Amino acid sequence: MVDIILVIPPSPDHRKIARFSFQSFESKGSYLFQPREYLAITSCLKPGDGAVFIDGTCDNLEDEDFFCQLQETDKGDILFFSLSNVCWDSDYDYFRKTVKLFPDMPVYVSGDIFLDMDFREKILSDCDGVVFLPYELNLEKMAAFRKTDVESLPGVSTKSEQNVFSDPRKITKVLEGSPRHELFLKPGYRFPFARHKEFATVVTAYGCPNACSYCGSSNFPPAVRSHEAVLREMEHLADLGIKELFLYDLTFGFYKKESIPLLEEMKRRFGFSWTCFTNHQVCTPEFLELMYEAGCHTIMVGVDSTRVETLKNYKRSFRKDKLESLIEKANRLKMSVCADFIIGLEDETEDDIRSTINYALKLPIDFASFNVIVPTPGTLIRENLKKKGVSSADLTNFDSLGHAGNIGNKHLSGQRIIELRNDAVKKFYLRPSLILRRLRKTSSWKHFTIQFREMLSLFAKSFIRTKNI
Repeated sequence: MVDIILVIPPSPDHRKIARFSFQSFESKGSYLFQPREYLAITSCLKPGDGAVFIDGTCDNLEDEDFFCQLQETDKGDILFFSLSNVCWDSDYDYFRKTVKLFPDMPVYVSGDIFLDMDFREKILSDCDGVVFLPYELNLEKMAAFRKTDVESLPGVSTKSEQNVFSDPRKITKVLEGSPRHELFLKPGYRFPFARHKEFATVVTAYGCPNACSYCGSSNFPPAVRSHEAVLREMEHLADLGIKELFLYDLTFGFYKKESIPLLEEMKRRFGFSWTCFTNHQVCTPEFLELMYEAGCHTIMVGVDSTRVETLKNYKRSFRKDKLESLIEKANRLKMSVCADFIIGLEDETEDDIRSTINYALKLPIDFASFNVIVPTPGTLIRENLKKKGVSSADLTNFDSLGHAGNIGNKHLSGQRIIELRNDAVKKFYLRPSLILRRLRKTSSWKHFTIQFREMLSLFAKSFIRTKNI
């Protein structure tokens, strides 16, 4: 038997910061995603194994309450701690104080910042390993790591130069196992597109099949779960009374050998309401219709920029005709669409950014997520800045909202990029036509209150003090 302790520290000023290994971010509204990697870790538990979960961010814990909960955790064989590039200074301080409470317990960390070798080397002097592939873990070996001569662990980097990733384009199969969702059904987790307040996160495939070099997820090889395993997980969620799902694949539908039979069974057996990320290159109109029939009401798609030359430089594949065809089909099905945009990519001028914003205003979509450029660990953007002499330490605490400022590009200051992003938010969301469109698509009073809360928080966060480098 193995007992694990999963820890997420409080965030500075109670900000809604989601910590992931591929890219962490601050919520642009009042939502907070469930911890995808911790869900995967609990799927590695065996019957009889135990788990305790403490989330200082979700539960808005003050320091005293956070450390009190830790001290009340009287048993455990492994401690997992999640950190972020977005609030590294704060997270690392909590981490150092936490490990002092458990001096004899093996400690493993996760977080996007450890895609940067400088920080991976730093943290490995304080812990036993960095988790990158949480669905591969052997918890028994991890618990005994300090007492054995084992030098490597599945899915874990135990040395700074160690590469745990396989061929980034090779698809692997994930071993069977279901997360312990009961641990993560906290009221502090909120999903912005949900039609029901309580939701659960389901992952059918880890990693990403795309190679976009401005995104940290391109480092993670695709790993696919069988549709049978996912359906068993959904049966459990239905028994728990869950009606809303977030299918948190980075590109849902890229491996149709599993996703098509999954959707067919979801359509036949369940009545879930759900949302997912997908891509216009893999989600055909026919596939989207099957998603809709299986309960999908909202899709999130990446547009990023209208400057095709810039996207090509980052290995981003973009076809405007396919994107618009997908959005048109979604509108015919009365589905909602959220499009993601990046403001301030390298080489982009203000005119380029305004072109992207105008395209967002032109598209018949329901939501737009405008993200300022970020030197995310594991991306070409960060590596280029380091080659220019910027230290890794000076590239922490930034995120796509711009709360802590922005790096800027060769044409625009960080301050100007944030101003353009905030201007885009106002232009997009204050249109009477969009407000009317959203009211028409509101399915219930509860749905309306969720949407209204997110809108208020979005505007509150679009007027923030910033810093630049």
